[in-house]
Amino acid sequence: MSGLGEVPPVLRPGRVEDAVACARIEAACALQFADSPQPWVAARTPPPPAEHAQAAALRRLEVAELFDQVVGFAILEPDAASGTLHLAELDVAPRFQRRGLARALIERAMLRTAERGLAALTLTTFRNVAWNAPLYERLGFAALPPEAWTEPCRRDSAGLAARGLPTVDRVAMIRRL
Repeated sequence: MSGLGEVPPVLRPGRVEDAVACARIEAACALQFADSPQPWVAARTPPPPAEHAQAAALRRLEVAELFDQVVGFAILEPDAASGTLHLAELDVAPRFQRRGLARALIERAMLRTAERGLAALTLTTFRNVAWNAPLYERLGFAALPPEAWTEPCRRDSAGLAARGLPTVDRVAMIRRL
């Protein structure tokens, strides 16, 4: 794994007991948006650990560990209608960023995509935040035109809009197997 030095991460399915660590990581990552084009992300209330626990119970949580602690995670949602797996959330603890952990979690998600016999991995993200769409482009994702958005992509955007949050800078992306 490039960027990880001598200690490779342990990538494994998430467990219910990982939920608190994942919620803390997500909250810490949200704070990084304070000085971004999307500062409202830093001000929002992060999801409770129960959401991460539910993802683990449904076998949709993947985690990265270093030194026996969870330092990153991905939540994956299958979408049978589109034949894709949707990356609902990906976060790496700020002090462990820039070590290849996001790339490792994406590769694990692609492995899960293939194991399920699905065609691609999708996500929604911000087009104008450096560690969002530009990062995913470097990891092999391409933007989807709005008419090609999968149901999970539309649901992500609709959820923001329902809370009165801006969606104009959101983009759906796909990485095919």
